Amino acid sequence: MSKRVMSSERGASPLELAMGLMLIVVPVAVMVLSVAPVLEHHNFARRAAAEAARTLVLNPTESGYLHARNLVRTLAVGHNIDPGLIDVRFCGEDLCSLERGGVVTVEVVVGVPEVSAFLPIGDMTVTAIHAEQIDPYRSRS
Repeated sequence: MSKRVMSSERGASPLELAMGLMLIVVPVAVMVLSVAPVLEHHNFARRAAAEAARTLVLNPTESGYLHARNLVRTLAVGHNIDPGLIDVRFCGEDLCSLERGGVVTVEVVVGVPEVSAFLPIGDMTVTAIHAEQIDPYRSRS
């Protein structure tokens, strides 16, 4: 005759596993979801800088600056980013050389408001810079 010992801890192992996974998975998921807006804004800044530089290269006139800024605003609205959080700079603080063979540099700075409610680390900014050369053999017309 063998005695069976009944334990009051029967089934505790699956419960401990579930609780342990929750303590690991939930914080990691919150961190991943918190970083997503920063990556989204950085991707927008890279694309906006490249598009603005290309626009100015294809239209190397004084009105090209206005077209490039308007393009960045349009892209921001399409990405649900407040255009007031965006700063566009051409060739640093100076005007670019719009001559044949000149290099156009566009820097786009985008503010990322309050990254996460779970991790109150405040506002951030992301920056992207893109340079493109004006075609040296381009016609002047």
